[in-house]
Amino acid sequence: MLHSDWWLTSGNRVTKRRRFDLQDRFMKTSIRFGCIPALLLVGLVSCDKKSGEAVVLAKEHIAAALPAAETPNAQSAASPDGQLRPMANDEIAVDGYVMKPEVRGTSRDPRALSNEQWLVKVRMLDNGRTFQIQADQAQWQKLRENDRVKISYHVGTYTGTVWGAEIK
Repeated sequence: MLHSDWWLTSGNRVTKRRRFDLQDRFMKTSIRFGCIPALLLVGLVSCDKKSGEAVVLAKEHIAAALPAAETPNAQSAASPDGQLRPMANDEIAVDGYVMKPEVRGTSRDPRALSNEQWLVKVRMLDNGRTFQIQADQAQWQKLRENDRVKISYHVGTYTGTVWGAEIK
């Protein structure tokens, strides 16, 4: 029977185990399972909360999407070989989505979710940044274009992404 200080190598030779082998393994494991998640947490959580005045540029209501069973079968306009196609004369581009003008804001809008959306597009007065805020219906109805509103939002430290914006 081998003692805990002795072990077999891959070549079936018996050698004496070095004491710091276990310490090395522990250090590697603690770094892998301790430091890496800590760095990810710092990267994900680090953000700056900002607030300021903004001007309302536009308001938009998007109706709730139809349930999947009621959605009409849509024909895919993508070409079979994956090539981009030019935009037709009767199509518009909104927030990166191409759609027909009569579909915008309806339940057939590609941006539609399972609930209604009341969107307000604003431009910050201090830095000129433009982004959309999801508001509730009462706030949305009170606002008019060119109104000044106070908003608060979060900005990602590393990415500069705006999220969690709300009208005060």
